[in-house]
Amino acid sequence: MNMVETVIVRVTQGSLRGQKVKTPAGATYYSFHAIPYAKPPVGPLRFKAPEPAEPWGGIRDALKEPAVAPQTGVFSNTQYEGDEDCLYINVFTPKLPVSNADVLKPVMVYIHGGAFCIGSGNAQMHGPSPMMNTGEVVLVTMNYRLGALGFLSTGDSVIPGNNGLKDQVMALRWVQQNIAHFGGDPDNVTVGGVSAGGASVHLHVLSPMSKGLFHHAIAQSGSALCPWAAEDPSLALSKAFRLGEALGCKTSDSKKLLEFLMKVPAQKIVEGIDKALEEEEKHPMPLLFVPVIEKGNHKDEAFLREKPTDIIKSGKFNKVPLIIGGTSREGLLIMRDLMEHSSWYHSLSADLEPLISVNLKIPKGTEETKEISHKIKEFYFGDKPVSKETWPQLVDVCRKYIIMLFLCQNIAVFNEISFCFPRYMVTCFSTFGHTGVLKSNKQNPRLLFICTSFHSKNNQDTYIQLI
Repeated sequence: MNMVETVIVRVTQGSLRGQKVKTPAGATYYSFHAIPYAKPPVGPLRFKAPEPAEPWGGIRDALKEPAVAPQTGVFSNTQYEGDEDCLYINVFTPKLPVSNADVLKPVMVYIHGGAFCIGSGNAQMHGPSPMMNTGEVVLVTMNYRLGALGFLSTGDSVIPGNNGLKDQVMALRWVQQNIAHFGGDPDNVTVGGVSAGGASVHLHVLSPMSKGLFHHAIAQSGSALCPWAAEDPSLALSKAFRLGEALGCKTSDSKKLLEFLMKVPAQKIVEGIDKALEEEEKHPMPLLFVPVIEKGNHKDEAFLREKPTDIIKSGKFNKVPLIIGGTSREGLLIMRDLMEHSSWYHSLSADLEPLISVNLKIPKGTEETKEISHKIKEFYFGDKPVSKETWPQLVDVCRKYIIMLFLCQNIAVFNEISFCFPRYMVTCFSTFGHTGVLKSNKQNPRLLFICTSFHSKNNQDTYIQLI
């Protein structure tokens, strides 16, 4: 029987017991799971901004992964899982400091994606092995509130919204206060994420609440300019009322809605989201509750008070090096949905407007929307129907009009305020997907991808195309 070697680390709240682990490649590292970075957002703290975690006595075991945020498997058909008590952080380090003279290592804080409604920072999808194999990076992952519990907003001071993003800010503050105890450099923190995690990263670049909490940013397959990444408070309010009605409370009063939702079990709230969605909103991604522009006067610190485009144009954002990129097959995300809801996609053969209007957030039924939808269908499909046989074209439409269009828009908007902003986009990650290390970037392990990768058909080196 193998004995687990444990280690003790002292942080601001108390002492933690972690363990010594080996990667499949044989590299040694230390793992600390389920470290509380905020009070459990339960009871009166539901729908509230996070509060710092309280200290504990004795030694707290940090040996098992934390519960995920309440969710259902939107893309995997799994049942409800999770716990409202979910605000925990995981830390993985190749070396613990022995003395104050030790050189601290760069830190990667990874924010998971999942349409702001599913996912976690746990190792099932975001294992530490690739980065721990380098021996040069301290990795931090986190769980934050999702779905209605993390992003519902009444568009006013009753429930301002963005609690999931405020959870992330609290986690970043914890990192600043504690990461040196794990051998990480609090003055060399990179935040990275994919999809909704990538949009979150970009939103942190724009938010005054996140100022000084990180020094580099990597937003993959997501941007604050994506229409699903930040919506108007009036739209958020209508969605909140729709959820209330789906759960049995038809009202147009924010306070009455909050009073009702405080009494509803978390599982019913999560499962009620599907009832509140219109059919066309379920495909290809069920994005009902997302980040919102916070309006009104409220006592809590606001995460986002202006439109992302306006913030960028004003120049009032966190000036840190930023990498934004996507993949050549972003739209593969929709393939499972295509297979399981083929009847809905068959309806797209006659009209792409439902897909375009929902994902570009433009009004349905207008001449402009109809014209855009017609031209997109004509260009990508010609006279062929939208079906399982034409899935590559549909994948390409979703890639360009849900993700890539807005990544390119970032470059255009940033370029308006800085002529020297780099205008490059990575267009192929073939070697990256196979090995986890770009041939030209082996000296920068913070660029390592920690998710499961799709492998390309060849092993050509990465190339960069000037836009």
